[in-house]
Amino acid sequence: MPAGLVARRAVVYVLLGVAVLVVAFPLVWMAVSALKTDAEIINPAAPLWPRDPQWGNIGQALSQAPFGRWYLNTAIFGVAATAGQLTSGLLAGYAFALLDFPAKRPLFLLALSGLMVPFSAIIVPMSQLLGDLHWLNTYQGLIVPNIASGLGAFLFRQFFLGTPRELGEAARIDGASESRVFFHVYAPLARPVIAALAIILFLQNWNNFLFPLIVVNTTEMAVLSQGLSVFQSQFTTQYNLIMAASLITIVPVLLVAVAAQRHIVEGITLGALD
Repeated sequence: MPAGLVARRAVVYVLLGVAVLVVAFPLVWMAVSALKTDAEIINPAAPLWPRDPQWGNIGQALSQAPFGRWYLNTAIFGVAATAGQLTSGLLAGYAFALLDFPAKRPLFLLALSGLMVPFSAIIVPMSQLLGDLHWLNTYQGLIVPNIASGLGAFLFRQFFLGTPRELGEAARIDGASESRVFFHVYAPLARPVIAALAIILFLQNWNNFLFPLIVVNTTEMAVLSQGLSVFQSQFTTQYNLIMAASLITIVPVLLVAVAAQRHIVEGITLGALD
């Protein structure tokens, strides 16, 4: 192998290693801080790994707040919203890519415009609408406004534009209805995109803080992001418990992200290119 190529690869690997350290260090610091005492955390001379790990910090944090209820609320919100976003995105992407109907392009641009409007711009009308419907502090208030996904419509449209129309035409000639063409011909082809988008949307919904903040104002209906904020306000100076609560909150999504990273890359690549 030429020396120049070896040197370039070495530089790339070094840069990648530095990037990994920059990204991973805050997570590592949080994890080890969850096992320290407060004195060790605020002591700049203390080693990174605690001399006597305080495993009881995690149990103490769990006992100080209803994390079980917050996990349930977050799981219901995350799974239901993700399912709705996948379904609406898949149907919309198929329609925009392979069906002909009036005003298709303006409607597609209108769907994409939702990605360009910051959520802070619609907080007031959204909260007023949910209040008029009596949906505040309810699961439907959390889920229904999140069942549409402009990102899903865009990715699925791009994917279906790259699929051969002949597949659907052959199925229609054989007598298949439009719904059968969709469910049995095109939807199975989109499984990599479905898997990748499902992971991305689930992580996004799991970590959502601003939207639940305007819908929920009770401890019983709070999601994990809100609960962690409440926990932090109660234990302002007990940094070890705050880090333990943060670790409890992120472990599930961290495991999902690590286990499914291949599907994320594969699905985004398939869905974003014609």
